[in-house]
Amino acid sequence: MLGPLNQVAIAVPDVRAAAARWREVFGVSVSEPLPMPEHGVTIVFVDLPNTHIELIEPLGEATPNPRIHAPKT
Repeated sequence: MLGPLNQVAIAVPDVRAAAARWREVFGVSVSEPLPMPEHGVTIVFVDLPNTHIELIEPLGEATPNPRIHAPKT
């Protein structure tokens, strides 16, 4: 059985557009974008009562973490 989720990270091509969509569709509170160049990403945190969601935008192909890439369109 799957228990409660503590944290979910979702790679997106445009963190600002994704944050606006989460606000509009789900009516949730989201943080301002947080650039983290040392990790090669910009992150937005989605506030939910039971879990933490991070929307993650890679800062390009040279991101230091090769596991984080925006979905192919």
